[in-house]
Amino acid sequence: MELLQVQNLKKVYNTRLGGQQVQALHNVSFDIGKGEFVAIMGASGSGKTTLLNIIASLDKATSGEIFLEGKGLSVIKDRELSAFRRTNLGFVFQDFNLLDNFSVKDNILLPLVLSGEAIKVMEEKLMPLVKRLGIEKLLEKYPYEISGGEKQRTAMARAFITGPKLILADEPTGALDSKSSSLVLSLFEELNKNGQTILMVTHSAMAASYAKRVLFIKDGDLFSQVYKGEDSKKEFFDKIVSTLSVLSEGGADIG
Repeated sequence: MELLQVQNLKKVYNTRLGGQQVQALHNVSFDIGKGEFVAIMGASGSGKTTLLNIIASLDKATSGEIFLEGKGLSVIKDRELSAFRRTNLGFVFQDFNLLDNFSVKDNILLPLVLSGEAIKVMEEKLMPLVKRLGIEKLLEKYPYEISGGEKQRTAMARAFITGPKLILADEPTGALDSKSSSLVLSLFEELNKNGQTILMVTHSAMAASYAKRVLFIKDGDLFSQVYKGEDSKKEFFDKIVSTLSVLSEGGADIG
């Protein structure tokens, strides 16, 4: 079953003086099934972050529609969007977006607090998740006391604790060293194997090789996509790098 459907999405921005229009997305369409792990790649300015922001309901499309489990996002009233995001979506950002005056535990539990969950329910959800992410000993620390990799695992716990239908990750390894990146990506892979649907924007072919499918965006258009299938991670990495090479050379759509 398709969890996310993106249909004929267009996004046009007006310049500050209003004299010129910039089209960030051109008629983009694709579907993501439940349990998929999909990466989006493309050069800076290609439209991939704009696309992610519209899927996240943080920005509005000029035309086209996005459906989550068959429900069109455009029909959700502005005053209901925060609750919709909190219930259905989880977010993992490059710069973590943690609150420094909150402990690790309080950062993780914040979405449940905002949703009015009972303390007992919050505790029941917290411990299995932080143990899986290896941060159970950090709960009383503050973000400024832990490493970048630990911050990102905290951010992941905050994103996953509500049991969201879809995780949206924007360059989740962009601020991490290679060891921390590998650990974070392995955790994404494990959580996906347990049924979590993930959509990740990344510049890194290594990061994208952990996904099951990669969409390539060029100048606001869906240029190509590749599937992992039965490939090893190394074989899939090579396939991604090859497609990026064609993309940078301005080749035709390769399917």
